[in-house]
Amino acid sequence: MTETLLSAMPYGVGISLLAGALLLGIGGIALIDYARRMRREEISRRVDLVVPRFAASGLLNTDLSLNRIEFRETPGGIPIRTRREIIRRLAVLRVPANRALLVFSLLRVLAVVVVAVLGFMLGSSIRALEGQPIVILLLAVGFGISGWFIPVMVANHLVKARIRAVAQGLPDALELLVVCVEAGLALEDGLERIVVEMRLSHPSLAEELAQTAADLKILPSRDQALANLAQRVDVPSVRSVVTTLSQTMRYGTPLAQAMRTVASEMRNDSLLALEERANKLPTLLTLPMMLFIMPTIFLIVGGPAALRLMDTFLR
Repeated sequence: MTETLLSAMPYGVGISLLAGALLLGIGGIALIDYARRMRREEISRRVDLVVPRFAASGLLNTDLSLNRIEFRETPGGIPIRTRREIIRRLAVLRVPANRALLVFSLLRVLAVVVVAVLGFMLGSSIRALEGQPIVILLLAVGFGISGWFIPVMVANHLVKARIRAVAQGLPDALELLVVCVEAGLALEDGLERIVVEMRLSHPSLAEELAQTAADLKILPSRDQALANLAQRVDVPSVRSVVTTLSQTMRYGTPLAQAMRTVASEMRNDSLLALEERANKLPTLLTLPMMLFIMPTIFLIVGGPAALRLMDTFLR
């Protein structure tokens, strides 16, 4: 049936109509799924007005609109960290938090359209596929499906980069916190002072510490404020710092001494990680050396001898 329709109309028009219908169908499915998820969000907000779940569990924060999207799972939705990163990135473009996921869904549909068109153009430019519109259409569909996942992959990469940046700047922050605590500042005041000093060198860490400082002032439990930090940045170093701070405030041990010990341990862990990466370099360089360096050396060393032999035998 499809081949009959394609043969009854010009080649380019038929393919364009089929591709357009396919892309519109994908966009409609995406919008329907988003409307369903937004309906669930609206029902959950109404339930929160009656039963304040976040207040009961202590998961409050300064940005309520962000938290309502962050701490609520949806079936088949985007992971929590990825959604937080999407909201954060789109906030730079002045997109409200409650509309960030809608804008991201529209960006995914746009990516599907762009990548599908690129796939169609690529298939049309291949000579082996000339006269095979079904294969070209399937190629465009495959490209379009991959385009649906590309924005999520980019967002996940940004999340990992942010977590890595936070973990790298944490030892410096702890050492500054030791200085602030020894100077007589409280934990909240010390965090605020660190945020000012680290905005340029480690902006991601400064943002997380600023939110933690606000949580310490707002939430009734300091342990919950620190637990929110460990939940946002789920890496072993941050969990270790949170555990140390919680135990220090619970049992009354000296805060500066505990922070100095944790900072020293994190420095040692960083050195061990660097040594591990340095020890892996010889093994990782073996294959590139065999593929790119050794043939060049053989060419330089044996090339003149091979040319002389060729001249000798060809005479």
